[in-house]
Order: sequence, then C-alpha cells, then structure tokens
Amino acid sequence: MERIRNKELECLLDNANELDWSYVIYQEPKKTYDGCYCNERNYVELEKYSPAGEDFSMIIDFDDNPIDSFMENLKEYANDFDIDEHVEMWIPERGKGGCPRSISELLEDAEAIIDMIVELYETLNLKVSKF
Repeated sequence: MERIRNKELECLLDNANELDWSYVIYQEPKKTYDGCYCNERNYVELEKYSPAGEDFSMIIDFDDNPIDSFMENLKEYANDFDIDEHVEMWIPERGKGGCPRSISELLEDAEAIIDMIVELYETLNLKVSKF
C-alpha cells in the first residue's frame, strides 16, 4: 500500500479535520500472486479519539468516482456499525491500558463513536452538495 494524492477527495476530507478526524488516502496497486490477478484498491483511513480515549479508526473504500463512492461507503459503514459488537470487542480489555472498567462506559463510548461517524457523514454530505 502506498499513500496517494486525490485532490478532489482531499478537498472534501479537509472538512473532516474540522471535526478532529485525521485521514490518509491509500492505494494498493494491482498485483499478481501465483497467477491470480488482484484488483487495485483505493481507500481512506480515518482516525479520531472517542470521548473515552479509544483511538478509533475506520477504512472507507472508493473507486473511480471518488466522492460519490466514498460517501456511499461512509454511509454504509455508519448504518452497519454494530454498537453491541464494538462493546463486546473491548470487554476482555476492561481496566487495561486505559480501557474503561465499566461496561456502561464502553457502551456510552460506542454510542458516541456512531454519533461521530454520523456527524462526519452529515458534514461531508453538506459539502458534497456544494461541489
């Protein structure tokens, strides 16, 4: 994978910085493995700290129509985010390395994360309509 530049997408994602999201745009080039052809993959990795201090990150793919496909995939990510699954992932780590001890705090944090994702989508969606 390598970092790439996509001015159109960068222009949109600069608005994510205003919401304390950081981002990097990547491309996995086309490769062949044992005669198998793999398609190129373009994606954005977005990161932001949750209220409880989780270094939350998500990967959103995009294609030749970067803005529309990115926005569609971001919306799908928000719709598919499973709060229960997210909390369950952290239960074994409670009280370790800064992870909250309380399941209720983990739940509150997961709910805040989905709110962060929705806020990001809504903010970027408003900007898309101005492109």
